[in-house]
Amino acid sequence: MDDAEIRAEIERRKKRAIDLKIRESVWSLYKSEFKYIDEQMHKDAELILPAVRETYRKTGNAHEFGINGVQYRLVCVEGKKECDRYGRDETTTTHYTIGLGVNGSQVFEFKARTTITYMPEEPLFDDRVGEITAFIEGEWVTVIPELLDKMRTHSREVRKQRNAPQEAQRLKEDMKRFGLQ
Repeated sequence: MDDAEIRAEIERRKKRAIDLKIRESVWSLYKSEFKYIDEQMHKDAELILPAVRETYRKTGNAHEFGINGVQYRLVCVEGKKECDRYGRDETTTTHYTIGLGVNGSQVFEFKARTTITYMPEEPLFDDRVGEITAFIEGEWVTVIPELLDKMRTHSREVRKQRNAPQEAQRLKEDMKRFGLQ
């Protein structure tokens, strides 16, 4: 393969990763799920998907877990922070590099950033995924989005079960108020 063919193949693989929305899944796994797990592991572990809860370990900026005998390692390295002021508003942008390893081999890496604009009314948050800097396709490209979905569904179902008695009571009260009893 000559240089042009190699560059074309790299671009094709980047596009494939974009089309699969892998950046978004990995970012959500880190930003939404693992930050939540870190907070809830000792408070309310039942909300965490058992397969993840049983294998999850955090060391430094790495989150490690196993699914079906495969070991995953998600690492988020915080980069530079930029602060700007526009009148009364202040904006802070933090840059990240996120990497995913499968069984000890790095298979994916990309850049991301979080921007927070502190306004008098309330802060505005904006997360952006950016450049893909590594991508080796494998079974993990379907496992990670499925895992994300399973984690969210599990948490939602646990909450739903916990809230069922209150919902039943509210329904009885509504029935009474609307003459259905």
